[in-house]
Amino acid sequence: MKKAIAIILASVLSLAVFAACSGTYGSTNPTSLPGNAVQDVPDSLIPAAPDAPVADAQTPTEPTPAESSFDTSRVIAVYTREEGSGTREAFVSLTGVGEDMYVEAVVESETNQILTKVEENEYAISYVSVGSLNPKVKALALNGVTPSNETVIDGSYTLQRPFLVCINADNISNALVEDFIAFMISAEGQDIVATKWTKIVQNAPAYTPIGLSGTLKVGGSTSVEPLMGALRQAYISLNPSVDIEISGGGSGVGISEATSGVLDIGMSSRALKDNEKEALTGTDIALDGVAVIVNPANPITGMTTEQVKDIFTGEITRWSEVS
Repeated sequence: MKKAIAIILASVLSLAVFAACSGTYGSTNPTSLPGNAVQDVPDSLIPAAPDAPVADAQTPTEPTPAESSFDTSRVIAVYTREEGSGTREAFVSLTGVGEDMYVEAVVESETNQILTKVEENEYAISYVSVGSLNPKVKALALNGVTPSNETVIDGSYTLQRPFLVCINADNISNALVEDFIAFMISAEGQDIVATKWTKIVQNAPAYTPIGLSGTLKVGGSTSVEPLMGALRQAYISLNPSVDIEISGGGSGVGISEATSGVLDIGMSSRALKDNEKEALTGTDIALDGVAVIVNPANPITGMTTEQVKDIFTGEITRWSEVS
């Protein structure tokens, strides 16, 4: 009998609990119960709301650089200056290329033409004056040394030569020629040299105009030509009655036309040879490095002198052969 009563009481209790839970369960608001009774549901009976789904975290990553499109299997396009160019003569002498210039090398007659060819062809290589460099080409380090005014003057960059002017013996007594050359190696002239090239004269004397007038014809090396243009402008500003005509053509032209008297002053980017000194007097006005240049798209940043020699003699013909 007692057992039966216990079972009945348990059933009644279960039905009461079920009725209490059948309202709006899980709300913090009062829950309606049968008989309009209102009862607060204890917080302990309210199940926790499920966590909102969390999106997968995106870990920031550095953008991967695009692979270089430079094809190292391509043939090296070699460009060189013409025979008689002072830059070429200095380059082949200092690198050991000598007279063995690569037969497939394309010959250009001016510095600007070389710069344009290398700018337009990402597989090209050539050489120009350090003072003629621009951002559209890339100068290579040579044996680990970058070409600059500092490395030229301290001698660590070995591919260097003088810039000079030369005059015929008949012009030695020409006061205007003498005065313009004196300006080139004066403190004022050497300060102009130092803007892009390397001074040849340290502690040079100051220049004082003496009121000359007349016209000078100057020509030759296209590597020296930009420097000469800057010197001309500064000199004329101090001597407004003077005019100076400048032409290019290469060191060979400058030397030969100064010898013949066509030019008052010849420009050369190499030293005079012994036989040339018989008719001409030369004056060094600056030092300059010869930079080996490639297109900016080329990933190579430097070479050894031996690698440069092998490229310009045709021993190395593809970029894949350059370490």
